[in-house]
Amino acid sequence: MKLLMQLLKEAGADTDRAFTVIPGYGGYFKAIKRVAEYAPQKVTLGLGKGVLVVSGENLRIDKYFEGDLWLLGDIRGIALE
Repeated sequence: MKLLMQLLKEAGADTDRAFTVIPGYGGYFKAIKRVAEYAPQKVTLGLGKGVLVVSGENLRIDKYFEGDLWLLGDIRGIALE
């Protein structure tokens, strides 16, 4: 995980609000304040000052603890609103 954080930081990403998507498996999301909407095709995640909308198929929350969220399923798109 340290390597991922270093790469994100060097690329100019905000590592406090970062995410990683693993094609065909799901994704890991940091700094999530709340789950605003949850359905197998769409998950809406509340951030500090925005909303992250994850779309796909067979989406399901595997773990959500202290702002870290594991989302399983086939993620097709992510939008920051």
